[in-house]
Amino acid sequence: MIYCINPDCKNRQNPDDLAKCQTCGTELLIKGKYRLIKPLRQLNPRHYTDVFEVDDAGTRKVLKVLKDKTPRLIEMFEREAFTLQILNHPGIPKVNSDGYFSFIPKNSSQELHCLVMEKIEGDNLEAWLSKNKPISQQQAMNWLKQLIGILDLLHQRRFFHRDIKPSNIILKPNGQLVLIDFGSVREITSTYQGKVAGEMVTTIFSGGYTPPEQLDGKASPESDFFALGRTFVHLMTGKSPVDLPKHPQTGKLIWRDKAPQISQPLADFIDQMMAFQPGNRPRNAGDILPYLTKRGLLIKIALRLVNSPKFKLMVAGLITLVIAGIWLYIPVNARSNHLEGREYLNRGQIDLAREKLENAIALDPNNAVIHSDLGWACQEQKEYDCALKQYQLALKKTSNLETRATIHYNIGGLYEAFGDGNKAIEKYKLAMVDKGEIGATATNDYARLQIKEKRNYALAINLILNTLEQTSLDWHQIANLRSSLYKNLGWAYLQQGDYSSAEKALREAIRLDKEKRAAAYCLVAKTLQDSNPQAALPFWQKCREYDSKNLPEVENWQLDADRYLKD
Repeated sequence: MIYCINPDCKNRQNPDDLAKCQTCGTELLIKGKYRLIKPLRQLNPRHYTDVFEVDDAGTRKVLKVLKDKTPRLIEMFEREAFTLQILNHPGIPKVNSDGYFSFIPKNSSQELHCLVMEKIEGDNLEAWLSKNKPISQQQAMNWLKQLIGILDLLHQRRFFHRDIKPSNIILKPNGQLVLIDFGSVREITSTYQGKVAGEMVTTIFSGGYTPPEQLDGKASPESDFFALGRTFVHLMTGKSPVDLPKHPQTGKLIWRDKAPQISQPLADFIDQMMAFQPGNRPRNAGDILPYLTKRGLLIKIALRLVNSPKFKLMVAGLITLVIAGIWLYIPVNARSNHLEGREYLNRGQIDLAREKLENAIALDPNNAVIHSDLGWACQEQKEYDCALKQYQLALKKTSNLETRATIHYNIGGLYEAFGDGNKAIEKYKLAMVDKGEIGATATNDYARLQIKEKRNYALAINLILNTLEQTSLDWHQIANLRSSLYKNLGWAYLQQGDYSSAEKALREAIRLDKEKRAAAYCLVAKTLQDSNPQAALPFWQKCREYDSKNLPEVENWQLDADRYLKD
């Protein structure tokens, strides 16, 4: 039996030997390769999508077909495809570069959006739990580590899932967990900026698993941890969160008596994941993974003891005995903590960096550079209120022009993360007074926002050309900054319609780039697309594959690349 893809077809079942549907005449071999073997759920006209098992030259895969023409649903479907194409993890279904396409059935004007992905064998955890007992402590820790590893990759690529629950997790026969249904996935900055700008953000709701902030359209990566905590309560108790009682004052789930096999430290950690305030949940995978071992749980117990009132009272007496010698120790220890924190910051180990920098601030609260570095750590953790507070404290504590320029530049980046381009421009302009690398970097970002936000291309070109002519900078040491300046120069020329100058600047940006950044490749592709689309293709390919550096405009260009490469 082979099925017809046409949702309006009156009889979608066909014998295996037919090339076209016997009822509506639609091709049965989709895109010349996929045969629809069977629906994986009931074909219902009220569903936005149909889901089929398909055969691809002997390999079974899954085909999702979006039937609805609503622009927001199409956008979500495209985002799901793009996300799965760029992620590579055994716990995430694989989608090939040609796995997203559109198809128009015979005698129909309706465009169907199609997504072909890896077929995951196994049961989803909701079905698995109906046939098995609640999971043990060891199994809980093993599964938590697997799923936190998946979310770590997802969040690092600046996406979050928004619909974690047992039915969206499959247990493969080899014990590997796979997170599925990325139809609700959102990109972190676009969701935040859209909300700030007043744009409606699609709300996803799954009873018992959805965190309160997501109901208001304010989901964040921490929302995934809430849903994951609720998922594990279900797996450890055998009861859905909606069937468990809640504390009448706090609203917290009362579940521990239903899971006696779970130790108190692990239960405490699950409750922390389900905290009502996102700021009280783990910030990232690094906050969770260290505790998912026996040793980690013992450390958790020790930390609870250290924070107890009795322990603090006992230690208070000892502190009194040694306080006279502390003044000799503070300056050296503050500097040591600061240097270690900065080293961790440079390595990208943000949690460790923040811990050391907070220690340094406690010992040397008037050091502007430590405040600035701590602000940067907070910014990397997306704790923007903390970052802004530390940057403002740093400005109050220094008159050094270079340090102040650095802080203004960092605040500019913070406002840009908020989606406030005007304030970001103001701060970048203040940082431009520096005559060194910070000033040049600030000029580059100021010019970029003049292109993106103000469409003031002539000003951007003039600023960039003047910066590139500076002889006081060691351009060999900052080749990537020079590359970025040429990229923005090319972008401004492109917006003016000067394709020749644009291509020349952008190719220089590519030559200088050492980090495989996507932006210049995307823009070269744009300059070539109309005049020579064949020559544009390899640039679109690199545009899609290389790093966006979390710039929203580049991520939009990568979506353009995805569309052009599918044609």
